[in-house]
Formats: sequence, structure tokens, C-alpha cells
Amino acid sequence: MKKIKYILLASVVALGMTSCNDFGDINIDPENLNETNVPYAMVFSNAQHQALGSDWDMWRTGCIYSAEWTQQLSSIDWWHYYARYEWSDGYSGSFWDTFNGDRGAVRDVTTCYDLWKEDPERQADYNMARVMRIYMMAKMSDLYGDIPYSEAGRPKLTNYPKYDKQEDIYTSMLAELQEAQANLASGQSALGAHDLYYQGDVAKWKKFANSLMLRLAMRLVKVNPTLAKQYAAQAVANGVMTSNADNCKLDHVGGKTTNDSSEPFAKINAHEDREFYLAKTFVDMLKSTKDARLCLIGTVAPTQDGKQYTDVQKNSDGLWTTADYGNMSYAAQDGMPVGGYSNTGSSQYFVGKVDNRFNNADFLAKYGAYFSSPNRCTYADPEAPTFVVTYAQTCFLMAEAAQRGYISGDAATYYNNGVKAAFEQYAQFPDYAAALSALNADATVGLGSGATLAQYADAYLKANPFNAAKALEQINTQYYINTFGDPHEVFANWRRSGFPALQPAAMAKLDGQCATDGSIPRRFRYPTRESQVNKEHYDAAVANMGGDTFSTRVWWDKQ
Repeated sequence: MKKIKYILLASVVALGMTSCNDFGDINIDPENLNETNVPYAMVFSNAQHQALGSDWDMWRTGCIYSAEWTQQLSSIDWWHYYARYEWSDGYSGSFWDTFNGDRGAVRDVTTCYDLWKEDPERQADYNMARVMRIYMMAKMSDLYGDIPYSEAGRPKLTNYPKYDKQEDIYTSMLAELQEAQANLASGQSALGAHDLYYQGDVAKWKKFANSLMLRLAMRLVKVNPTLAKQYAAQAVANGVMTSNADNCKLDHVGGKTTNDSSEPFAKINAHEDREFYLAKTFVDMLKSTKDARLCLIGTVAPTQDGKQYTDVQKNSDGLWTTADYGNMSYAAQDGMPVGGYSNTGSSQYFVGKVDNRFNNADFLAKYGAYFSSPNRCTYADPEAPTFVVTYAQTCFLMAEAAQRGYISGDAATYYNNGVKAAFEQYAQFPDYAAALSALNADATVGLGSGATLAQYADAYLKANPFNAAKALEQINTQYYINTFGDPHEVFANWRRSGFPALQPAAMAKLDGQCATDGSIPRRFRYPTRESQVNKEHYDAAVANMGGDTFSTRVWWDKQ
């Protein structure tokens, strides 16, 4: 919990740093935290933590919107409106608040970036801050398009930063990643344990920087394939992740759902909001290839009121009961219908129209006992890691890059390595052994006592070999599966690649509040207040992008 205390303190410190005054250094109080005595390593820790979101924005832009739009999660009770593409200003703008509001991830990392830039003793830390800032900015731009970039995170210089064009942002980010990784070689940074991702391991940061460069390069395949090829090849030549040991992740040891210490996606699905189920699209996809990971991803959990499953709260001994884990068997997993359906019988959106079981009153009252939720041993474990960029994702991107002729090497080999890494990545969940034990005993896909994740990967690849004729679909479908739990990245890569092929919500066109023409949204809308408090720059961005709607495409999402 020591790290979490640091993070919470850093939030207070950073907020104090943004106070506006005209008194300069003569007004600095040495008895209290201020610009001269603030522990900036803790500010960097806070930036790393907040960059990954909180349950506030993960709930709204992540689960309610991105995960329902990409049909990995489904809700038929509280959140079915948004699966029909209804717009909520507070929900659509919630990640912007994390980016630019009191949590201040961009402000904090930019403060460190500026402070360490000219410090010869902190060059490793400076280049780590560069990589961290680019990760944040890329995610923000992927969600909204044109955003404040060059002037962002410096409230003492400007409270109303200009919006940079996404094309310019990407060009800048790729060039800066190339510079930053060149200055990250080996050894230990001064940050040490305050670096929550790699504990100051500079060589790991270099691999992270290049793997992120590959991700950003591949975003551009539709809009600028020449630049995509240039930086994809450069990233691989520089040195990307080579095993799951290189995964960039934030661990949540001792994480509790009663505060921000737990994994955000897990907190929502373990405690805050138990009305999300695995979507039928997602479950059926896994079952179509007899994918054993379904037993590691889903569980049919015990219910509290017939619909919501009970809180995943460990008891005083730090343990859950056997019942709390639910039924992880392959045969039991069932996906909730997708399409914006409601559980209200009188509604025009009633789910009973597509699943006759809901027309039975007893089933309707207790449907939570039949549908899959995120697994409590993995994605709904509050102590689970938050994955930032992974080796498996990197392998899949290399497979696509090789298939497109951007890099040398065999696409099938990269793909196979990615599938193996994706299976073995489950070992980085602290409680995965319980799910693996249940999987090994499974009557449908289990391989018997003592079977390993590597053996399941081999079995999967034997049954589902790489098919060059469907390479892009196959590669990006695997990316979609592996990125479950990170809805923002799922949404971004789905828009970039077009895979998996998803059908728009069936009920969207019936909904008078639908914010699109019935098609799946392509981006988030800016918070309404931006059109008021930063109107000049907001208007310029909207004009450049051609609108500010759910249907407006970001620059790299060329039709």
C-alpha cells in the first residue's frame, strides 16, 4: 500500500502546483509543499497511475461506451441506452476530465518532462517522461481526434491551450519516440521504485518506447502507409518487447475496490457496477474456435438480486469462497445479446424479441444466474494488473507489418508467437492458478491436471493455424481478444483495422436519441464546456475535423 499512499499524496501536491498567482518566488512558503520542495518522483508516479484512468472514466468511456460499442460487454438494465449510441456529455467527456482535470495525468507528467529536460542527472527520467506523455496523448487523440498537445499540461502558461491537428500530433509523437528510445540504453534510473511500471529499469523502457512506436505507426496504415512503414520498421530495428517479461503494466498489489488502489476495469466489474456481462458477439467468437481462454475470461457468477452478481470482496483472511468464483466451465459460458436491448418487457427494445428465454418471468427475474461476467480470477480481480502495452500485442502488430511488407520476417511466426504470448500472459494475473485449475478439469476443453498455458496455446494453434488468405482478420481478431480489459485500445484498433467485423446495434435506429445514423460511433465528442471556455480553439478543431459528433472520424480513421 506504500505506493498507493505516494500516489494519493502526489495528487494533492500536483494540484497545489497549478494554483495561479502573480507573486513569484517571494511568495513561496518553505514550510509547505510547493515548487521548491515537491517530491517530483511522486508526481511522476501519480501520472503513471492516472494515465491508465480510474473507475470514473473507465466506467463511462470504457465499459458503458467502448466495450459496448465493440461488443465485448453488454448491459440490458442500466446501460442499454448507450449501446444504442445515445450521447451523454458527462460520459463522453469523462476521459477528457482525467486527461485535463483534477486527476491531472498530463499536467503531472508534463511538469516532470519540463523540469528534467535540462537536468544532466535526470536524462533517463526525462526520456521516460517523454514516453509516458506520448502514451497519454496518443490515447487521448485516438479517442477524440484533434486535442491540445504542444501547449497541454502547462496551466501556468496557458489555461486555454490550442488544439493541435492529429496528423501533426502523430508526426511529432513518432519522431519524439525515436529520440527518446535512442537515449534509453541500460541501467537504473533515479526514479527507482517510484517508476510503477518497471521500477527504473531503463532497458525495459526502451522496449516499451519502441513497442509503443510500432503501435502508433500501425495506426496510420489507412492514411499514410509510407510513414507507417518507416516507423514500424524503425521500431522493430530499435528493439521491441521480446517476451511477457517486458510487458508494460501497473500492478495493484493489495488493491481495494473502496478506493483508487484497485485495477479500474476490475473495480467496475467486481464492485461498482455489476450489470455488465460478456457480450454474445464475444462469447460466440471464442466458442467458434473452441478457445480455451473463454474459461479464463468469463464466469457465471452467483447473484445477489437475480441480476447483479455478488461483490468480489475478499474476506478478512484475504480469500474468497469457492462460490464467489462462480462457474468457469466452458459449456456454462453464455453471452448476453447485443444490440441495445432492454430487460423491460413493455419496451420496444425488449430483449425477449431476440432471446425467447427472457419471455419466461422466472428467467427474466434471475437472468444474472445464466450469463457470463468477467472472471474473478483475472479481469474482475481488484489486484489484477493494468496492461499498458504487451508483448502479445506487439507480436500481432509485427505479424500485420510483415504481412503488409513493412518489416522482414514471417507473418505466421510473429502470429504464432503472439498467440502463445496471449495465452501465457494470464500467468501475470495473481490469482490465475485457480482459473487454470478449473480449466484443466473442464469436460469440454480441459487438457487434464497439470496442463500449462503453453500447452493450451499449442493446442489452439494446431486447431486454428495461421491462414495467410485471412491474415489481417485473423491477426486483428487475436488483438481484439488479447486486449480485453482495455476497452479504449480495443475501440482504437477495431477502427484502425476493421476487424472483427461488427454489426451495428439492431435497436439504434429505433432510438430517437441515437447520436449517429445507426452506425457504430467512430470517436468521442468533446465535453460541451470546451465550446464555451476554450471556444476559439474548439471551433478551429471542429472545423478541421469536419464536425464534433460520434460519427466524425479522427484523422487516421480514413474511410
